[in-house]
Amino acid sequence: MVRLSGNSRLDDRGRLVLPADLRNRLGLKPGDEVRISEESDGSLRVESRRTAAHTLIGLAGSLDHSPLEDLAAHRQEQAAAEGSDAVRPGQMPSVSAGTVRSR
Repeated sequence: MVRLSGNSRLDDRGRLVLPADLRNRLGLKPGDEVRISEESDGSLRVESRRTAAHTLIGLAGSLDHSPLEDLAAHRQEQAAAEGSDAVRPGQMPSVSAGTVRSR
């Protein structure tokens, strides 16, 4: 990947204008948000939100299914487990011999 660089100057209000070549390369349009961070060597890193999101997705790994499917399946398992332990209306809770203690 070819890295682009350019020069810019802060205006009197502290604003920085990114060179058009960089904006085009990053796919930035007026109103888009960017993340600016200071690197350990003192340099600044400008990252589009889209690039930041893709980086996070890459860290999570690829998914062959939706995380919502996992959540729904987990909830169904919980509901089934709760259902087997739940007391139905008009029914007395069952108590095992090991849970009853005399005083």
